[in-house]
Amino acid sequence: MAVLSKIATAGLIVVSALLPAASAYPQAAAPAELMLPPPQHALSKPQGELLGFQWGEANGTVPLSTLAHLRGTRINHLIGHGLVVGLQNSGDSQQTQFTVQFLLNSLMHSGVNLPASLNPSNIQVRNLAAVMVTADIPAFARPGSRLDVLVSSMGDARSLQGGTLLMTPLFGTDGQVYAVGQGPLTIEGYFAGAGGGASSRKNFQTVGQIPNGATVERQVANDFAKMRELEIEIDDPNPTVAVRAADAISKRFADARVMLSDPGTVKVGLPPWMTPVNFAASLDQIRIQPAESDRVVVDERTGTVVVGGLVSVGKAAVSHGNLTVVVEPKLQVSQPGPLSGGTTVVNKTAKITASVEQIAETLNAVGTKPGDVIAIFEGLRAAGALHGQLVVR
Repeated sequence: MAVLSKIATAGLIVVSALLPAASAYPQAAAPAELMLPPPQHALSKPQGELLGFQWGEANGTVPLSTLAHLRGTRINHLIGHGLVVGLQNSGDSQQTQFTVQFLLNSLMHSGVNLPASLNPSNIQVRNLAAVMVTADIPAFARPGSRLDVLVSSMGDARSLQGGTLLMTPLFGTDGQVYAVGQGPLTIEGYFAGAGGGASSRKNFQTVGQIPNGATVERQVANDFAKMRELEIEIDDPNPTVAVRAADAISKRFADARVMLSDPGTVKVGLPPWMTPVNFAASLDQIRIQPAESDRVVVDERTGTVVVGGLVSVGKAAVSHGNLTVVVEPKLQVSQPGPLSGGTTVVNKTAKITASVEQIAETLNAVGTKPGDVIAIFEGLRAAGALHGQLVVR
């Protein structure tokens, strides 16, 4: 027989799953009707003082700096190719020819005279590894500033544990050297090998970091201090957020010229008394109310479903295997007052919508697998009943 679970919400969600007949279990109680309370939209403090949880302030406003950034204050990526030495027989094999070439070039640049009869194929490089070095340089970094670098193996090295990166120039997209990296690697994990090919490994030993391992040698060209018109870029372009940001800036600085270019850009003409640095600092004090999300993000690998606050589901019915989901209109009963002479009237609601959060909780309550939950949401989206964007990862 089928067991029906009903939810009395803005829309009626009926979940039907095929279960064994009750007579097969004479001592088991009949399944109780599942009643799910409506979702609470108020901000609540998590149990156990969750690390990183931040309380919202009055009216749910947030600093503008958390939703947008100033154009021209971005980071820049650097890349370089280097050599890691000092490995314990865990570096690249002899077949990795570019590692041998790295070694020969390094020796030649250091003034080491190599004999003409030297055969590169006879050089052993098990204590060396060719690596790719990457780093991010901030917009206002000055020569002498320190950067963290990430070192990744390029060849067939088994581990970079215990290695030291030789001096490696880091280039920008324009081909100029902006930093130089060097230092011992820090690796989370270990690799141990024994005779007969036995080995033990934890985490990835072919990737390591060097905290403050690069020194800035060239400053990224930037005329930010001379700019009199700044552009604020919304991180997630949204017309509602852009309008609220423009209104908040106009109220904070009445003599500033504020103009909306597009849903993701707000142009601000600074008043004569204000510097760009002062305005950049004020973004932490200007508070606006963020727009609610209209997205449903599902991760098929982990079964995670994240639903935005503006997403709803219209009237629909989904059948998936032995599971049926139906979103129906809710009946409203109009009861006349005593001795009023009126009659009882039953009406259907004009707006047939339900919360995606309620559907997900209901499906989980009846033991639905994460893959089935995702498949149902994809079916609702394909049928046009999911009022929001579905993002599948």
